[in-house]
Amino acid sequence: MRSLILALALSTAAAPLAAQTDFTTPEGAAMIHQSIKDQILAFRPDGDLDYIYFTAVLGWRCGVSALYYGFNDEPVATPFPLEPCHRDLRNPNTMTGDMSQYPIFITVPKGSAEKVVLRVVYDNGAEAMFESPRAKNLVN
Repeated sequence: MRSLILALALSTAAAPLAAQTDFTTPEGAAMIHQSIKDQILAFRPDGDLDYIYFTAVLGWRCGVSALYYGFNDEPVATPFPLEPCHRDLRNPNTMTGDMSQYPIFITVPKGSAEKVVLRVVYDNGAEAMFESPRAKNLVN
């Protein structure tokens, strides 16, 4: 009974902390990225191309200083441009729509990228790696 009461107390105490998390911080962004890691990228085939959408990770880019990707077993060294966090807006992760400077996708020959590996560098210097297999992340 005592352990049940302790478990209830801890879960109740933790709930407000999660609700108060600032998702624009490196720690908040990392928490979101871990929760979406299985769908952090989306692959959409169209003709001879695969469109690889980065929108899930870009939607939570505040707190991130750099994003790199690599295909299959290549080094994860290609930088992906990140639109700055708009801390002056109510929703700081808002994207301006300037896709010429800040794209939301890349294209590759259809099926050439069996997986994409991401390296996310957070503002505090911490890093995280995410693997996104094409077969599990195809959308139409």
